[in-house]
Amino acid sequence: MRKKAQHASDAADVNITPLLDIVFILLIFFIVTATFLREKGIDVNTPEDSEDQPDTVPPPALLLAVQEDGFVRVNNVRVIDPGSVKPVVQEFIAREPQGVILVSAAPESESGVAVEVMDQAQDGCSGTCPVSLALQKEVQ
Repeated sequence: MRKKAQHASDAADVNITPLLDIVFILLIFFIVTATFLREKGIDVNTPEDSEDQPDTVPPPALLLAVQEDGFVRVNNVRVIDPGSVKPVVQEFIAREPQGVILVSAAPESESGVAVEVMDQAQDGCSGTCPVSLALQKEVQ
């Protein structure tokens, strides 16, 4: 006997509708049964606007500006030698125990002079006050 030739239209069709139904049911099941944890991160405390907080007043500061010629200008008033910074700092700390020392170096000044002024300031306040170093802006 002879076999009949099969045509492309006689091929078996696969019905995937029940498969899609099962996939959607599983998807809905997993979404409903999933537990979402809210992990604790960093709590951010934002400042609140309230009138009862007093304005903060910055601590008094002593400005020691290292000039390009190697001398130190104290509070833009007087000029001293870098070796005599310690007594000036001691006198300032005696008047203002909560004061801070700001050392500002000119861009063209020698770094050794700025380091010497920082050391003198640290010795003058005996390590009890903060000493900060900054670079002066260039005037154009």
